[in-house]
Amino acid sequence: MALGALVLSGAPAPAQDTGEQAPPAAEVRAEIAEAMDAVADYSAEERDAALERAREGLDRLDAAIARREQAMRESWADMSDAARDTARERLADLRAARNRLGERYGALEAGTRSAWGELKSGFADAWDAVSDAWAASETDSTGDAAAD
Repeated sequence: MALGALVLSGAPAPAQDTGEQAPPAAEVRAEIAEAMDAVADYSAEERDAALERAREGLDRLDAAIARREQAMRESWADMSDAARDTARERLADLRAARNRLGERYGALEAGTRSAWGELKSGFADAWDAVSDAWAASETDSTGDAAAD
């Protein structure tokens, strides 16, 4: 089975289950990207707002990764050994990139106003790595993008 089952379902996290149809994975990803990219637009004086926006994006990202992990567990028996290895690697890469982004968030939170520009740059670079890992995890073992 291709890694299509690993695509973010866009379903709300269990605690947020409203019974409504979940947005497509691409929409979820775009919303998270918008929140993360917005941090670059905040000045040092708007640090608290930037941190709040980034925290919201991190929370959504964590929920999306959890959904991806759940989808992998649910489809594990139907996956070939090669697909399992690929899925495991790509999920590990995504998780590692998310951890680096969390570290950069911590630096933003603890940093001084005078270092704000440099800290934002580091955060943006870490977000780019997450975005790249996310995109890679949405392709199957043949390199084709997985369907929503």
